[in-house]
Amino acid sequence: MSTKIETPNWHTALKTITMPADIDASGHVPTGWLLAKMDLAGAVLPGQHFGGPVQLVGLSGISVSGRPRLGQCITFRCHWISGDMAHALLDIEAFSEDRGQAGEEKLLSAQLRYVPAVVEVPENIFPGSF
Repeated sequence: MSTKIETPNWHTALKTITMPADIDASGHVPTGWLLAKMDLAGAVLPGQHFGGPVQLVGLSGISVSGRPRLGQCITFRCHWISGDMAHALLDIEAFSEDRGQAGEEKLLSAQLRYVPAVVEVPENIFPGSF
């Protein structure tokens, strides 16, 4: 297990714990759960950059090196690569750690590209229903 020390270039975007509802029929936490949380964590820095909702439009360099286990703490850290008002590009890494234990194990790394999201609200929507 390696220990990752957060530097000013890397930001913790999400920290969560795997729960019994997260396991599949075989008793494992599926990789899809990890990818969904990666998208949520990855949207934090671009959301701050654009000042609103974002959408994931690109995923590259993905490397899954492990699967989380039930009850582990999962930490997602992001590193800003580049961005302007049209797009944002960042690296993301996920690490697992057993509660009460020192050290982390890398589960995932990827590069994500986000753009500002356009949220369309229908004109005939009733007040308070959105």
